[in-house]
Amino acid sequence: MTELRYFEDITPGSRDLGDQVVVDGDEMLAFARQWDPVPIHVDPKAAEALGGLTAPGLYILALKQRLIHRLPFRPALIGSAGYDEVRFFRPVFAGDRLTLAVDWLESRHSRTKEDRGVVIHRLSLLDDQGETVMSHLDTLIVRRRTAG
Repeated sequence: MTELRYFEDITPGSRDLGDQVVVDGDEMLAFARQWDPVPIHVDPKAAEALGGLTAPGLYILALKQRLIHRLPFRPALIGSAGYDEVRFFRPVFAGDRLTLAVDWLESRHSRTKEDRGVVIHRLSLLDDQGETVMSHLDTLIVRRRTAG
């Protein structure tokens, strides 16, 4: 059963670690061919200097999203107000093992609606050495357990 986290349950300064995913080379290449067919993603010869084919950024974000839906909790989400500071720190290759990290940064009550709050968290994918390969901020609108 998935835990539902309301605004009051979120603690800025805390971190949750999620599940891992191993980057599937066939899936990565199929995604790249359809959605981002630049040479470093689809042509092994062009990608040699990088150490092999690299994952497209959109594919990395899709893996992050897959891992979000494997978390043992779900924020009592009303919606996302958007991503900020999307960064890719190093190439991702087939066979890489990535772990989702959720860092809860800020929370505040909504100024206009008593039934919700605003939460900012950083979502990151970490490699096996604990190095961040991708991160972004996400601003969430989360239900409060009780209004006011």
